[in-house]
Amino acid sequence: MAVSYNRLWKLLIDKRMTKTDMRKAAGISTNILAKMGKDEPVPMESLAKICAAIQCSLSDIVDFSENESPYNAETEKFGISDATLRNWEKLNAKTAERLTTRANKRKSKRRVLPMEYISNKNNIVFVQNTLDYIDKNNIDIMSAIFSFGISLLKKANIYNKIHVANVLREYADIAVIDEFAASNLPTDEFDILGLIYQSYLQEGEKNIIGSYYTPQKIAYNMTKGFDFSNGELFFDPCCGSGAFLLTVSANGPNQIFGVDNDKVAVLISKINMLLKYKDIEFLPQIYCIDFLMGYSVIQQHPIFEKEFDYIATNPPWGAMDDYSNISAITSKETFSYFFVKAFEQLKENGTIRFLFPEAILNVKIHKDIRKFILDRAGPISITTYDDMFSGVTTKYVDIECGKDANKSIFTVYAGDKKRTVEIRTVYETENLIFNLLSDDDLSIVRIVKGRGKYSLQNSIWALGIVTGDNKGKLFPEYHDGMEKIYTGKEIQPYVLCSAKNYILYDRANLQQVAKEEIYRAPEKLVYKFISNKLVFAYDSSASLFLNSANILIPDIPSMSVKTVMAFLNSSLFQFMYIRLFGEVKILKGNLIELPFPEISAADNEKIASLVDEILDGNREKHEEIENYIFSVYGLTEKQTAYVRRMVNGKADQGTENTDCCYEQGERKKVQP
Repeated sequence: MAVSYNRLWKLLIDKRMTKTDMRKAAGISTNILAKMGKDEPVPMESLAKICAAIQCSLSDIVDFSENESPYNAETEKFGISDATLRNWEKLNAKTAERLTTRANKRKSKRRVLPMEYISNKNNIVFVQNTLDYIDKNNIDIMSAIFSFGISLLKKANIYNKIHVANVLREYADIAVIDEFAASNLPTDEFDILGLIYQSYLQEGEKNIIGSYYTPQKIAYNMTKGFDFSNGELFFDPCCGSGAFLLTVSANGPNQIFGVDNDKVAVLISKINMLLKYKDIEFLPQIYCIDFLMGYSVIQQHPIFEKEFDYIATNPPWGAMDDYSNISAITSKETFSYFFVKAFEQLKENGTIRFLFPEAILNVKIHKDIRKFILDRAGPISITTYDDMFSGVTTKYVDIECGKDANKSIFTVYAGDKKRTVEIRTVYETENLIFNLLSDDDLSIVRIVKGRGKYSLQNSIWALGIVTGDNKGKLFPEYHDGMEKIYTGKEIQPYVLCSAKNYILYDRANLQQVAKEEIYRAPEKLVYKFISNKLVFAYDSSASLFLNSANILIPDIPSMSVKTVMAFLNSSLFQFMYIRLFGEVKILKGNLIELPFPEISAADNEKIASLVDEILDGNREKHEEIENYIFSVYGLTEKQTAYVRRMVNGKADQGTENTDCCYEQGERKKVQP
């Protein structure tokens, strides 16, 4: 079996660590590191130490394959790289089919250890060895979990109690794995059964069902304020293995309820509850049902008739489905369905708290759930976190709501910082974005909006060219009949750096193109699509652009194309975009909401002339344009300094480095 540690070396670069730094942090020997440098096998214990030291899973640092080089024929046949084919094979996709089927995590067969769910990183080896044993012996995961559960119940001396036997009797048809039932599981894990189960699930399966279990510290933070002194009831409508059920400080199990449609997770939750309240005889009020389906002819369950004082959960993310019985949600996003459905069972003075992906705050498609929260649920607080689930690229937030919440303000928690936000700030955007504006932010936003009269609504928009095969259709050198084509990388504020690619522009041979007159317009603006800042450049050369760049031909009364660009590149518009939308994508819908003022012909001529000087290489004119735009909106010196500090990290003007576009004070010629 061949081994490759390329994933690890790339990860170290991302983390800005040297191999020596990693070796010392993990406590491995120089001999182990040398073997890894030669892609030789090393003990699993050493890999576990590395995972613990740099906070990653095993699949993040090592690749295993049966043969040294099985790819040559396939890569030559299909004209793709070894790396691409390896990725396709990891997704268990046939190469020919893969050429027409988009790869995504939903097909992934790999496993990702949930590092955020592990209490003691030294247990990684145990978990990995357990998974290997289950795979090698083809053991059903339900049998494995059930058998491990028996072991835990025996160690707690409650296995032979009548109420425990009654619970286990529900699973009489599940085979017991004797070696697992007699095993010694780690005793220092928050939820060892949940950890094994989450580690067992393949990435594709997790992605499809949106299942990522909540770390103990997050579950505790979301439930620590709940008071159960007067018999209050708690409910988790998608409880998984019971993270929230384990962290609530209820006086007894009769105050705790949970449901989930995963029978393995429900089994784990029941065992966890039996262990938590091991001195009490009870039957866990945890049920395997489809909560979103609700009460129906085929699902007549009394849980749907109860109301609860507290509801908290981490619902499935991204598991798109259609529950027409929940009419408030049009996005078909499962976590939104769960919130609306759960809210129906909240008592009048109750509290509901959900863990959501960060995208809920500003992505357009989630406007439906934001509207529901504002109109019905009543936001109390939003807590932001810097962490992410293993295998997921988005951060998460938790949103707390209550029917008796203050309808004018909510609190934002970020680390140890706390501040109050007025709910009316959300209504500053069409899509009800939770932009979390401060008082200073709000005052500036309202001044700019108050001076605004026009928008980009009537402008012309277009995407760059989609070739369908950049490798085969883009060339680094010019050949007869070709013309240059720009990418988003060559776009800098105001100017274009030299194009690095050429293309044979045959519209019939390209996957997607805009109208010819847009590409060949006498003047147009181009901007980066993926960017945390607005970056617009001017093109009067009728040049072509790839789809990493978008095209805008603005139509703002009293403003030339160059003047519009000056506003879009200004610190003030950067501030407005960041504060109102918080996107890392520059979206047309958001740009249309930016307010442009009415200016005089003299102002337009002045700004356009300053832009001309920048295009000719005089970068000092950036500052003059900045001051001019601030004055148009009538901002005070204090407000101007605040905007610059928020955008650039300092009060003085910071401009992006565009040295690649200038030479000896002159703009490099970008025309053909």
